Amino acid sequence: MSSLSHPKYQRQCIVKYAQKHSVTETAIWYKVSRKTVYKWLSRYDGSIASLEDRSHRPKTSPKSHTEQELRQIRRRLKKYKWTDLLLAYQDLIEKDGYTRSYGAFKRVVSRLKALKPKKKKRKLKPYQRADYPGQKIQIDVKYVPSYCVTDGKKYYQYTAASSCYVLK
Repeated sequence: MSSLSHPKYQRQCIVKYAQKHSVTETAIWYKVSRKTVYKWLSRYDGSIASLEDRSHRPKTSPKSHTEQELRQIRRRLKKYKWTDLLLAYQDLIEKDGYTRSYGAFKRVVSRLKALKPKKKKRKLKPYQRADYPGQKIQIDVKYVPSYCVTDGKKYYQYTAASSCYVLK
């Protein structure tokens, strides 16, 4: 990658130009706002690292859910087994005094589901064949329909199938 294509090197050029000329002239010449030039001038301490991109993430989230609200949400979700979100939301509003929107509730639920440990998949055992006849039996039960019976009693047909595969 060319060193001049990286934004921090371009910003360094802008800062050096601004130190020799006026901020307005620099802003016009490099097609950036005066506010941006002032920002980079104040940030620049002589090292190129001071002009690198910074995180745009907010430092605080004043409207984030409180711990009490998160506990109430977990309790309601547990009651409805994490499936019926609408009923859990209605319960929160009616019984706990929850005042936030359904969208905010769903966003918190999806974040909590991601933190929830997942169940381990059941490891299936390999099928074990019968070693001798009668070791494994399959039994089927069938109700005999009343139109097949003449004396009016209930009858059941039991069928047992045994298999033995002997590998030699």
